[in-house]
Amino acid sequence: MLPPRGRPQPNRPKDGIRINQEIRVPQVRLIDANGAQVGIVDTQKAMQTAKDAELDLVEVSPNANPPVCRIIDYGKYRFEQMKKQKAAKAHQQSIGQLKEIKLHFQTATNDYRYRMVQAQEFLAKGFKVKVLVQFKGREISRMEFGHRLIDQAKADLEPYGDIEELKVEKCFAIAVSPRKGGIKKKETPKHETEQKAAGEASNNGGNPNSQRGQNA
Repeated sequence: MLPPRGRPQPNRPKDGIRINQEIRVPQVRLIDANGAQVGIVDTQKAMQTAKDAELDLVEVSPNANPPVCRIIDYGKYRFEQMKKQKAAKAHQQSIGQLKEIKLHFQTATNDYRYRMVQAQEFLAKGFKVKVLVQFKGREISRMEFGHRLIDQAKADLEPYGDIEELKVEKCFAIAVSPRKGGIKKKETPKHETEQKAAGEASNNGGNPNSQRGQNA
């Protein structure tokens, strides 16, 4: 059976949040159950309003003058706070953790693409990614194929993170760290820019400035 509203809940976790009778200041700045600002009211009146609504008076900003209190369901409020703390902790733990992507020099194209999508998703979530191209036994004689594959992985992941080559026995390996500035925009190669300009000049009768003159 739940304890009556308007009184301290026995055996509740000591999370530093004061509720109901634990709030002993004479006045509070009240936010009602609908989230509306009520203003500064006597604490006893605020507690009675919360009791009438079968909710709790919860101190959400104790350092304000006067403290800010909300009329809410403390159990739900506590659950939401714990959920936010858990998500923040999980995000913090993910930073710096290493995810490993293993490839083989004969990895099929579709499998390779799937692995690269995985790696990009890990990087977007803040994980560091290690990509390995492994060789077993006599496969060591086919290392040129693995070299091509790791070079392709570098090219595919370079927009998503900072790449570091690793020395691993019988493997080609790279480590990719999430880029702080986000995904790097792909720059148009110089030769493509020159080809585009030449194409425009050809369409304008060989004069690259003719279109500019018309627009002027």
